[in-house]
Amino acid sequence: MDRMLGGSHTMVINNANNVLLFSVSTVPLSIQTELQSYKKKYRTPIKRSKSRSCLAAFTLVELLVTLCVLSILLMVAIPAFRTMVLNNRLASNTDSLVNALNYARSTALNQAMTIKVCPLGSPGSTTCGADWSSGWIIVTQPTSGAATLLKSQQSTNVDPTLTGNTTEVLFDRYGLSTTQSNFTLCDNRGGTFAHSVEVLATGYVQTGTTPGQAVWNNGSLTCP
Repeated sequence: MDRMLGGSHTMVINNANNVLLFSVSTVPLSIQTELQSYKKKYRTPIKRSKSRSCLAAFTLVELLVTLCVLSILLMVAIPAFRTMVLNNRLASNTDSLVNALNYARSTALNQAMTIKVCPLGSPGSTTCGADWSSGWIIVTQPTSGAATLLKSQQSTNVDPTLTGNTTEVLFDRYGLSTTQSNFTLCDNRGGTFAHSVEVLATGYVQTGTTPGQAVWNNGSLTCP
């Protein structure tokens, strides 16, 4: 930077914050030329930053296309998700019934007494109900004295409907069942997706591997 001080031409050069002050009138021409070259060489350029930022935006057409694609994805995903939830619910309730029957059998063997599985009457009661769809209870059948409630499960409005060909399942002290018992679990999709459970006279509990097919005769399942 050049400044005029007291009528004399004075040159100020700023290089790395070190200020050099020269009076041009007292400096030879050759040195003045070098100083001018030095000034141009070490002049720090001023960088200007962009103060404006570009904002991206959707056009109306792009927005409509996005909404259409999203709608198609939802139309495909929602039914598939609903099917998965219903299938998992059927499998979960089937496993609960199988576990309950196996528990009743093992308890009969361990305690050397008859154990009964029957429909739920009222919560907390050892009295059997008449409808398997309300749930089930597991109670002891002692030769003397009152029965004891071992386990119970109450069905909800979203649970599959449970039906059976018998009003109770009995396991004696040897783990045997008095009769063969068949159970069907259905949801609102009908027999095509229904699950089946069978209790053999030997006390063995088995479940069907194919939805809609009865484990006891491989026939088609029907729902109420």
